[in-house]
Amino acid sequence: MKLRKLEPEFLKLQSANSFRRGISMAGTDGIWFLCPKCFQANGGPVGTHHVLCWRPHVPQSIKPGPGRWEWTGTSFDDLSLVAGSSSILLLSGCKAHFFVTNGEIVGLT
Repeated sequence: MKLRKLEPEFLKLQSANSFRRGISMAGTDGIWFLCPKCFQANGGPVGTHHVLCWRPHVPQSIKPGPGRWEWTGTSFDDLSLVAGSSSILLLSGCKAHFFVTNGEIVGLT
């Protein structure tokens, strides 16, 4: 599944409790997109929650945590989220587990 299909937006942290969406990739603090597991289960965006992934420079006191990812690529079309294991694992709710690699959601469980 293409990341772009999940309506991604880059984020800029405004304070410990707020962020601005819809900014350009340069100087961003995170990315927000629809959960790929719930998107599939719901047949689209209605009823689908978002996944928020912060970059490493965002303090651990900012939720969600503890995961932090650096990224490679130039846009949503070739973006890869990179960390120790690089996977994204939601610990509650749907418990989705997947990778964002070259603009694709891969290994979704």
